[in-house]
Amino acid sequence: MTLALGACQKLGSVAGAGDNTPNLAVGDTVSGEITSGSRLNYNDGSRHQAYKITLKDGEAVSLELGGSLNGQIAVFDGQTMLAHASGNGTEEGSASAVNLAFRAPKDGSYVVAVNSASSDSFGPFKLKSAKVVPYDGKPLGADSQAIDWLMGEKQEYKLKVDKAGLYSITMESSAFDTYLHLNGRNVELEDDDNGGNLNARIRTYLEPGEYTIGASSVNGNTGSFKLNVALTPTPNGLVNRDGTALTIGQTAQSMMDSRGRRTFVLNLDAPKQIQFDAIADGFDSVLHVTGPGTDAEDDDGGNGTNARLNLSLRAGRYIVAVTSLGSQQGVFELETTDMGGDVAAPGESNRKDAASEASAAAADAAAAVEASN
Repeated sequence: MTLALGACQKLGSVAGAGDNTPNLAVGDTVSGEITSGSRLNYNDGSRHQAYKITLKDGEAVSLELGGSLNGQIAVFDGQTMLAHASGNGTEEGSASAVNLAFRAPKDGSYVVAVNSASSDSFGPFKLKSAKVVPYDGKPLGADSQAIDWLMGEKQEYKLKVDKAGLYSITMESSAFDTYLHLNGRNVELEDDDNGGNLNARIRTYLEPGEYTIGASSVNGNTGSFKLNVALTPTPNGLVNRDGTALTIGQTAQSMMDSRGRRTFVLNLDAPKQIQFDAIADGFDSVLHVTGPGTDAEDDDGGNGTNARLNLSLRAGRYIVAVTSLGSQQGVFELETTDMGGDVAAPGESNRKDAASEASAAAADAAAAVEASN
């Protein structure tokens, strides 16, 4: 509310623009420049240039402000501000593209204001307008996508899942920092940046049913985005119980339990050099391997926040536990790789109890010598 009121004050003089205000037709691009001679905003000394745009009830329009100006866009209906967006320039004189989309609440003329970010922000700009054709409203499904415009704080889309499986839902945009929500059938998940480059991605196992995808912006900006839903095959099924046997050379796809944990079993009939990789999208994975002479743990030894352990293991039975920091839920992959065949004498560097084993061996040897005497 404070931001909206501040913006209204800052751009208040624009709302009374007269008949000499230049027109902006939907689909046109206009060029301009904010200079010391541009109209003044009295509350902070910034400057502005106003345009008049005529729209039909329900007509949706996108606006893009480019150029070297560190600026903002606002849309007014009389004294009421309908929409506002600012750039992401962080240093004095810096500029970034500003994107805004809005829908006309009635037939009439509206004022589009290009405003400088501060009293010392000047420079040329280009203001581009385009008609927005909103998403047709049909439910999304496996391997489908929608291209749409974010018009407000949050938009919702129906997701219909016909086949159980591992789903990736991605929201991509070059106009704003995306944020995703997913709700339905005991699922409540959200994500910000797991899709890379400020894009959001939720990767989870979904049962057949109906879900709701919520699309929103972290920084409050609006603009175009792409929503993609992909079904990832799980040839060996998704592991959802503890104690599942691992097969060397294969990847186990699994999901955390309510405690943020899942355990597996690895049986070796001969010493081997084994690498374990716990790969997760939505959380920081941790690996813990225990067994004959081995008690090893890793947090971020793999790529990013993924866990990795490369261990020289004896023959025997091992428990491999994957956990998430903060007991977070989500889906992960556990890769088990043979790094070089049989190992004659596993090294001690992977075992926390190597020193105690050496001491015990020395004590046994001393006892044997004493007994022989």
